[in-house]
Amino acid sequence: MNPTTEEYKKQAIIDELAWDDSVNANDVTVTVYDGKVELNGTVPTYAAKTAAERDAYIASDMTTVINNLKVKFPATKAVPTDAEISTSIKNKLKWNSQINDTGIKVETTHGLVTMSGIVDTYWEKNLAEDIALFTDGVVDVINDLEVTPVKSLVDIDIENDIKNTFARRNIDETMINVSVQGGIVTLTGTASNYLEKSKAHNIAMYTAGVRDVINDIVIV
Repeated sequence: MNPTTEEYKKQAIIDELAWDDSVNANDVTVTVYDGKVELNGTVPTYAAKTAAERDAYIASDMTTVINNLKVKFPATKAVPTDAEISTSIKNKLKWNSQINDTGIKVETTHGLVTMSGIVDTYWEKNLAEDIALFTDGVVDVINDLEVTPVKSLVDIDIENDIKNTFARRNIDETMINVSVQGGIVTLTGTASNYLEKSKAHNIAMYTAGVRDVINDIVIV
């Protein structure tokens, strides 16, 4: 079978999902068409939903994954109440020494978690979301946290920091472009695969002074 065919890519995704024990993909269907992947069905956790999307990108090198998966908790498992979910997330944030949780507000409605308030860094914003993501009972996360860096840096310095790190990490700067305005980083250009796109995003995320990252890199 020609490895460039949609059938081959579909089977590669199915095999990846079946291998990934964190997904539990028994009720996931995969459709591949027009250079896109569509995931439908149900998974037991929100973390599994995001893992399935990541697996689809990695297994197929497709440019677009449409994630229509719904979170459906196992009937045999007691689902935490909204108050229990919020309390659990707040405790995890408090116990995590990497996060200053004093400015973070957590609200849960029917399993939908909304995080608002202020954090010092963009990576803290993402870490807080991950903590919520892996909490029992969560069906989705809205991350409205605002990043207010303790130390304000000039945009050109942020841009140079990212570009210098790209060079150290062997990312082709002629393919991925970086621009910074008001601490907001925009990444454009092309990447050969999902992992390269994620690598560029993570570099921007952990750079001092960054308030947000808009990742418009296209996988080709």
